[in-house]
Amino acid sequence: MNALLFPPVVFVISLLFVMFLSELLSPLAAKPARVEGSAKHKAYGCGEDVPADQAKAIPDYQGFFPFAIFFTLLHVSGLMLATWSFNPISAGIGLVFGYIAAVAVILAILFVG
Repeated sequence: MNALLFPPVVFVISLLFVMFLSELLSPLAAKPARVEGSAKHKAYGCGEDVPADQAKAIPDYQGFFPFAIFFTLLHVSGLMLATWSFNPISAGIGLVFGYIAAVAVILAILFVG
């Protein structure tokens, strides 16, 4: 009986239950309307027809990645420094200062270079 509390077993049982329920209730689902000449595969621009040369947008992530790295570095460094503050001597105080120096160098490279 304890095997039913094992997370993979619970996951498989839940998955099978949801699949069964989905198949059971699928006849009640609404059927999509088929309209001739529908714009299903066209670009949507507030109901307007968008010319083919403007249909594809090319996203620019140049400003996103430095911000994402900055966000990640500060949060990971804050988490590590907060957990080291419970007992910094056990990890070695040099390791703590080394980590602070590494974060400072990475941030300097990120914003200066």
